[in-house]
Amino acid sequence: MSTTSPALRGGLPEKDGDLDAFAAATVTAFAPPRRSLPASAPAQAADTPTGPPSTQPAATAEPEPREAPPAAQLPVAASVPNTTTGCTINVSADVRARFAHYQLVQKVETGHEPTNAVVVRRAVLHVQKEKLFGQLLTWLRQGQQEIQEEDLDPDGLFGEAPERRTERGRVKDSTQQSFRPSRRELAVIDALTARHGFPSRSDFLTAALDSFLPALPKAKTRTQSTR
Repeated sequence: MSTTSPALRGGLPEKDGDLDAFAAATVTAFAPPRRSLPASAPAQAADTPTGPPSTQPAATAEPEPREAPPAAQLPVAASVPNTTTGCTINVSADVRARFAHYQLVQKVETGHEPTNAVVVRRAVLHVQKEKLFGQLLTWLRQGQQEIQEEDLDPDGLFGEAPERRTERGRVKDSTQQSFRPSRRELAVIDALTARHGFPSRSDFLTAALDSFLPALPKAKTRTQSTR
């Protein structure tokens, strides 16, 4: 006598419908446990596009533009007192004459004669505005050393002395010009002199004044004066 239940055959359901239900239950029973996702996972998954991974390189964030660094300031301490002080420089006789003529013209045209310190200040500001430092330094060096054939030294026997004057005419032609700048203005002038390689304060200010001051009016000839 068989002990197998009439609804089962060999331990399996006899009907096809019951067999399908049994197979589904078996798959469910033996399936690996599903891991639970964190609470933020669904939102992250929703934002992630589906499909094959992209072959394009990942976009990198562009760096924010930085402001240009401020212009280098002259090494002049802000604590330098702005009191005036006396100063004397050596200039050429031509510059000295043009200096006085400029003051006279300004007095006639504006009714105010600028002081010596104001004229020097205007000359330095003119050079700074027009960026003439290199041009003035080249002019100064060419005026100090006029190379002639007899001066050529191809073997470098004596070497170069860039700060030595080679023309006595400029020394004889020099005269003194006084002015009263503030101590801070004088510190700025000295800083510009050192920064751009001028041999001395007088050399720098002479070149600056020469580039700023107008030329003297041409003297009238005897024929023109008698007409």
